[in-house]
Order: sequence, then C-alpha cells, then structure tokens
Amino acid sequence: MTKKNKAVTPKKKRLKRFYKDPYSFETIDKWIWREFECNKEADPIEFIDRYLGRLFFIATDSQNYSKSGTCVFTSVIIAYDWDRVTETGHGATAIRYTDKRAIVPKEALSSKLMVETQRSIEICKMLEERLIELSDEDHDYMSNLVGVSIDCNYDEVRGKSARYKDMLVGMVIAYGWKAFIKPDSWAATSVADSKC
Repeated sequence: MTKKNKAVTPKKKRLKRFYKDPYSFETIDKWIWREFECNKEADPIEFIDRYLGRLFFIATDSQNYSKSGTCVFTSVIIAYDWDRVTETGHGATAIRYTDKRAIVPKEALSSKLMVETQRSIEICKMLEERLIELSDEDHDYMSNLVGVSIDCNYDEVRGKSARYKDMLVGMVIAYGWKAFIKPDSWAATSVADSKC
C-alpha cells in the first residue's frame, strides 16, 4: 500500500474533564490539607496546636491554566517564628490545601479575588475557634492570628486588582482581622502562589 492509499484512522479524542464551579468550594471540614513541601496529609488542628506560640498568616492564591481549562486554588496556613526568621532568615512552617476548579474567565477577576478571600476567611474562622479554645487567663492566643494576605495591588498602575482593594480588605476587617495587600501580602504572592 502506498502512502497515498494508506487508510486514515481517526485520532482518539481525549475526554474533556469537567471541573467544579470555580466560584464555590467545599466546607472547610472536607478539605484535605498537605504538608507544604510534600503530599503527606496534615491535620490543621494538630498544626495549630504544635505551633501555638508562633504567629499565623493565612493566604489563598489562584492560577488559571488555559490548556487544561483549570484554575488551581491554593490556601496556606503559615506558622511564622519571628525570632528564628530574624536570626536565620528562615523560620516559617506551612501547610496547604490545593483545589482544582474550572477556569475563571479574565473578565471575572473580582469574583476570583472574592473567592480567594472568602477561602482565607473560612480558614481564619477555624483558626480563631481553635485559638479561643486553647486560650486561658494566662495566655491569649488570639493575638497570634496576624491576618489575611490578599493578592491585590494597592494602585491601578500596578494591576487591575487594585479596583477591588477596598471591597476585599473590607471583607477581612469586617471579621476583626488584619488584611495585607501588595507589597505586604507575601503569604499570598510568594508562598501560596508557589503551589498553584
């Protein structure tokens, strides 16, 4: 059979995976947390108890991947040891939760940022509840919950996300926590972003 007369076989079509709605997420009790550097499962309550004397930073970031049609959300709890960081430059320990969702259209930036912030708020609620349980007359561990890092710019010259700065910061401070935006949102822009 010559090349001209060769039978043509149809290419196998790859089945397209359907990812969940990017604007929603499971309740936090269903999240499977992992150690930051590996896939070993981690218990967030045990993590909080182990690093009770440290400062806690919370962050969520997300990244769209157009080829696979997914948006990867990564949330982190960072236990920050101020003294060790000051001495050695290292001293933070983290756990993460990563979730794949359907891609978020570029036009929906405000919704994407709101979902990121809402995920971080849910983590803060869990953390606050545990810190209250562990606090007593001698120790008020609530002061260890530093706040939420938001992947948002402070002015529109640096990025479109600045348009939503007041709304996102308002979501966090309404609960009584501090909100950090760029350039102070390292927990979101460096730590969470690295696992998206």
